Amino acid sequence: MGKCKNITRLLSDALDRSLSTGEWVAIRLHLPTCSGCRNYRKQIRLLREAAHTMSGISMSDTAGSDD
Repeated sequence: MGKCKNITRLLSDALDRSLSTGEWVAIRLHLPTCSGCRNYRKQIRLLREAAHTMSGISMSDTAGSDD
């Protein structure tokens, strides 16, 4: 569970800041083995897209780290 807590925190952090290479490596190594974290990533991506749609901001108009 500790690993998942760290990965979900990093996935959330990626919405607000650029992650380091080491942080992305940790995410990429963990996601193939963890359906819970993959589902979390899908959920936050869906929420982000919905928020952008509701605000009228195109996803292409925003900069950010999106794996």
